[in-house]
Amino acid sequence: MRPALEALENSQHARECPNYSDEQHLWVGIERIIQDKKSGRAWVLHCRLVRGIRVSVRNFFKSLESKRRMRMVMDVAGRVRREADRRRCATPYDPLAEHPELDGFAVYASDGHSHSAASHEKAIEGKIRAINHIYALNLRSHSMEHIALAQPAKGKKKEHELCALKRVGGEALRMGEATGTKVLHAYDPAIIDYRQWHRWKQGRGVYIVTLEKSNSALSKTKEMAFDVNDPRNTGVLSDERVCSSKGFQLRRIRYRDPETGKAYTFITSEFTLPPGLIAFVYKLRWDAEKTFDQVKNTFMEKKAWATTSEAKIQQAGFITLAHNLTLMLEGEIEEREGIRDEKVIRRKAKRLEQQARRSATAGRVFNPLVAGVRRVTKRSSQYIGWLQACLEHKTRWREAMEQLRPLMKEYLW
Repeated sequence: MRPALEALENSQHARECPNYSDEQHLWVGIERIIQDKKSGRAWVLHCRLVRGIRVSVRNFFKSLESKRRMRMVMDVAGRVRREADRRRCATPYDPLAEHPELDGFAVYASDGHSHSAASHEKAIEGKIRAINHIYALNLRSHSMEHIALAQPAKGKKKEHELCALKRVGGEALRMGEATGTKVLHAYDPAIIDYRQWHRWKQGRGVYIVTLEKSNSALSKTKEMAFDVNDPRNTGVLSDERVCSSKGFQLRRIRYRDPETGKAYTFITSEFTLPPGLIAFVYKLRWDAEKTFDQVKNTFMEKKAWATTSEAKIQQAGFITLAHNLTLMLEGEIEEREGIRDEKVIRRKAKRLEQQARRSATAGRVFNPLVAGVRRVTKRSSQYIGWLQACLEHKTRWREAMEQLRPLMKEYLW
């Protein structure tokens, strides 16, 4: 929690609230993500009886409806995310650091993630609709940030992700990166709008890479040369400049996965990076899917806490705070105590060996970019379980480390 409390001290949206402070609100929100409680009332009872926080059901849910508290939570979440980037991008965690072509690029995997509506959500055309958020995962540091809440207009069933991105604007897609930094987002084909891509690129320095749709009408205008001797281009079949029916220039890369033999066609508004590196960035989107799986099945965040937009956005902010704080804690444990999740690392190495064997059996060369990624894609259930228990019992650091060390080396079954 220390990074969150330090961020709170610097937040212009913080206020003195004697009955239920901003610090308490951060504690309650972040721990609710990490701990598994089925309802808000059950969580408030836990906070009062176990954590000793004087919070009532009314205070908690009124705070979730507060625009000021929402701005405070999101400001703190943004500051913590930037601190996570600062700590993690300068370490071996970054699989993109060894590629000089990516110097000056911030690289994200972005996507929509939905969960069930709150119990009192109003029906639209007789049906309760899922709540959809858009998040971005920094592929260098693994930090996570909330970009937008999809908010259907009056009379509409839902808001398309692309409409939500247009509404929040290209500045949101810059993710707070410094002026001059190019921002590359790997997104699924829901983001395809070539005119909008052009605006984001020209006005904000934001680039997109995604898969080409099957009904695409892009026409080839030029074959682009690429270095076939560069091992990073393993699997690349062609690199082309293409044009849309409206005259927008794009790049199309045809690629065959060396492991599975499956063919992919990528389109992007970025023209300078090696084609194999573009394909690799899109493959790293899987990290975002694993992070969403952690949110839903480890943190058990499957349902909205309340019905207002302010509450939904705050919940998303608390999700990113919990993710980024557990990420930073994992790094601190490794740096200070030398403890790593060795079981997960061994499983990762074993999977890479199996993938390499499958490629060799099929007479193909395993992609060296994929073979070089050794970091884990999400925090293990045992690590999260240990964290939950330590928070529950207010375990001191040294005792917590003595409990964690064997967990990171041995299976529990």
